[in-house]
Amino acid sequence: MIKIKFILVFSILLLLYLLSFLNFISDIKYSKESFNSLTAVVVLTGSQGRLGAGLEYMENNPDIRMLITGVGSGVKYSDLLIDNSFNKNNITLGFKAKNTFQNSIETFEWVKENKIREIILVTDNWHMKRAMFLFQSVIPNLKIYPMAIESINFYQFFYEPKILITIIIEHIKYIISHIQILYYWIIY
Repeated sequence: MIKIKFILVFSILLLLYLLSFLNFISDIKYSKESFNSLTAVVVLTGSQGRLGAGLEYMENNPDIRMLITGVGSGVKYSDLLIDNSFNKNNITLGFKAKNTFQNSIETFEWVKENKIREIILVTDNWHMKRAMFLFQSVIPNLKIYPMAIESINFYQFFYEPKILITIIIEHIKYIISHIQILYYWIIY
């Protein structure tokens, strides 16, 4: 009897996980919209395409402010391949964050200090759902426009095991991020 209950509970949990995973992968999209009137962009460190997309937006909008969050200690502007055509006074390097949850907290401090009400959030397409969840939970009054960089093609992970593993790990992190937010709400 206990064995049947265990199998039933395990089957239900597995089904719920699979449904959650399918919902998660259905949100892996690429978006490159034009945000002409926005004055702030936040780039999460990671793949090279993220910084490039943020700088491209900044190039077309010279007065925009940019936070690059999650920068490794000891990194300088010159290490980031930001040329002299950009106003470095408008670029803030954020060294505090070591993960996406901390990126959202570092961004919260930055937008509060700079009185920013809306941002473009730049990260990879497979990372955007978790990033948006964490940012919207930590900074609920901030309007966030996602700019998802296509680093993984939606169908690519069916054929490449390494990419499938990356997506599964990101999905598990997405689930864990809900616990992080619960903890954050309790503490603050």
